[in-house]
Amino acid sequence: MCPTGLGESSDADDVELAVGPEAVPAVQSLIPTVFGLGLAIAVCSPVSIVTMIVLLTMPSGRRRGVAFVLGWLIAIGVIAVVVVGLAHGQDFSSHKTTPSRAASWAEIAVGLIAVLAAARALRRRRPDASSSETPKWLNKLDQTNWLLAVVVGAFMLTYSLTIAAAAEILKANVSAGDDALAFAVFAVASISTIVAPIVVALIAPGRADQLLAAWRRWLLGNSRLIGLIALIVIGVALVVRGAHDLIT
Repeated sequence: MCPTGLGESSDADDVELAVGPEAVPAVQSLIPTVFGLGLAIAVCSPVSIVTMIVLLTMPSGRRRGVAFVLGWLIAIGVIAVVVVGLAHGQDFSSHKTTPSRAASWAEIAVGLIAVLAAARALRRRRPDASSSETPKWLNKLDQTNWLLAVVVGAFMLTYSLTIAAAAEILKANVSAGDDALAFAVFAVASISTIVAPIVVALIAPGRADQLLAAWRRWLLGNSRLIGLIALIVIGVALVVRGAHDLIT
């Protein structure tokens, strides 16, 4: 029988070998995945960029813009709390466990819904469907308190891709701290485009109105097509990812 000190050291080494080498690669592969999903939201949300540009032109524009981003991040934070606080204790140790398979099926479902909805919208899209007019509901926001932009930001988050990111985080089966880090990376990537108008307004206030007006015209004319094509590509990727995890 080993002495007490030697036995404790051996147990610690076993734990380190069982957890450490597996956890590090899991985190290293998880971060690029959630970063990519965050960028996918940024690309698929041209209407959100237009919303931000319009908010900046309203009274208390910068406050509205910051409130919009805050609402967006709060929505992601709520999902993160649910995932880390409630689902983290489930067994995602392999692709064969019930929670992991459920997460994979959720990815497939989200991907299929995105592909089918986007494909249907593309088929029904008229050649002259592009418009440079700002949505009427958006113009009415200047008659409201600037804090309402928090609600608008939370509402405009792309929840389908956020759920897909949450599923990837759960399937990685990493620590709660790494879960939180992954959500933070995802959140930062997802706001990369909607904060661009704020940055322009701060860095180049003299040219901001002209630049943002040009952005708005282009996005209003092309946002629908951009978003639909991006959703199809991302939806297919989610289906492939979920199916791969179910099969392997």
